[in-house]
Amino acid sequence: MDDDYRNTEYCEPLGDVRNRKNTVVAMVREDHPRARDMHEYISKNDSKYKNEFIEAYNGKCAYCGVSIAIVPKQFFEVDHFIYRKSPKFKTKADAGFIDNLVLACHRCNHEKGTLEISDSAYEYLHPDKPGIKDTFIRDDDFYIRISDAKKIDLNAKSFYEKLGLGAEVHRLDYLLMSMRGLRSQIEVTSTAYKYMTEAIDILQTKRNLVG
Repeated sequence: MDDDYRNTEYCEPLGDVRNRKNTVVAMVREDHPRARDMHEYISKNDSKYKNEFIEAYNGKCAYCGVSIAIVPKQFFEVDHFIYRKSPKFKTKADAGFIDNLVLACHRCNHEKGTLEISDSAYEYLHPDKPGIKDTFIRDDDFYIRISDAKKIDLNAKSFYEKLGLGAEVHRLDYLLMSMRGLRSQIEVTSTAYKYMTEAIDILQTKRNLVG
């Protein structure tokens, strides 16, 4: 199992997401040289900037790891990690710098809301930082859990509970992504592929009811 709780064994590692996000910034500034608030441009659905931003995250929610193969792309949003109206920012534009923007599914973005992230927790809760992989894990039953190292950390607990990372839907998403990954290794014309597709369809229906 990958040490990143958001990835199945078939998922591509996130890699240098910061560099890929900066490529999106370069695209925006090529068209809009005076742009400050990146969120204003990247968050627009069907824009080339948002599509590139989604690609920067391998098409997956930075918080729970659900893929655009499971949740339609239009339900993915560009979230302010430190929420836009936080007293840390003087203006809306100040909150829209690229390092503060992450890709989130609608569920995670909505649940997170105006959760305040303390400075001390930034390095291990920001989804672009390697510390988040030591904060949350995927257990043997495929649920997202707080790691033993952070079990008594109040910031990690608050983040986990506010986003509902322990919810059943995130387990179903992981199972669906794993099954899709396994199916990609099977010959399309085989009986196994047919049965796997039927199982995926059943689980996707259950997922849609839960999520």
